[in-house]
Amino acid sequence: MTRLREDDIDTVSARLPAYNETLRRLLGKGLAEVAAYSQAGSPGDFAVWQDTPVGVIPVSCGQGVIGGFAHTVKEIIAFLGFSSFVTARSDVGGLAEAVQRGAQVVFLADDDHFVAIHLAKGKVVDNAAATGRGYAAALALLAGGLTGEKALVIGAGPVGAGAAAYLTEQGAQVVIYDSNPEKSAQLSRAMAGVTAADDMAAALAACRLVVEATPAAGVIDCRDITDRMLVAAPGVPLGITPQGEARLSGRLIHDVLEIGVATMLFTVFAD
Repeated sequence: MTRLREDDIDTVSARLPAYNETLRRLLGKGLAEVAAYSQAGSPGDFAVWQDTPVGVIPVSCGQGVIGGFAHTVKEIIAFLGFSSFVTARSDVGGLAEAVQRGAQVVFLADDDHFVAIHLAKGKVVDNAAATGRGYAAALALLAGGLTGEKALVIGAGPVGAGAAAYLTEQGAQVVIYDSNPEKSAQLSRAMAGVTAADDMAAALAACRLVVEATPAAGVIDCRDITDRMLVAAPGVPLGITPQGEARLSGRLIHDVLEIGVATMLFTVFAD
């Protein structure tokens, strides 16, 4: 999991309405609708759980609490129409406080994991897999469907695996590329419908749809981008050069936290 910095997230809460409108303009659906779409539903299907308390717990172990992180997660959850609060205490004390305050779902993150847990159902949703799924769903909306499309996933980690799983479920032909060829090969062996590529440039030229799921900057350059290419980029930092980002205007989906948190929330409540 990429560890975010305070300056990565300090404007997320204030920008939620504007970002929601950007998604509506690009995809025809806002943040809640994208997350629900990743679960083959609509926001109305989840309305019954909107009053279910969701506790966000700061965690201080490892490198410590990221300033504003818990508050930002809470604000995203609230923006989606759900009841949420940040515990006053952190760590085990925060978990106890969340339960005492009636939380049925808790969100918490350390240096390695960011999870949502439904306490009654014993259901755990990992941010990495949920983020991959949410971005793949957004890419499906941007493309107007996935059936018969050829999609490249760059990065064979948990985010890329989550994206690949959704893309194959929806009928796309998925190609996976990782700078470590063994990781690509492992994922292609583990997941039906996924083939491994050993040449990223050739794979980019062959695929209209791309999920850039690495934690590295500048993976995709302007020269790699075709006029028809559509990109969902959950990686932080953005894995596209500034020139590439400019060329992809209107064809790129990227944020630092919003789609991932929204998809975690809707996934943890999904049956």
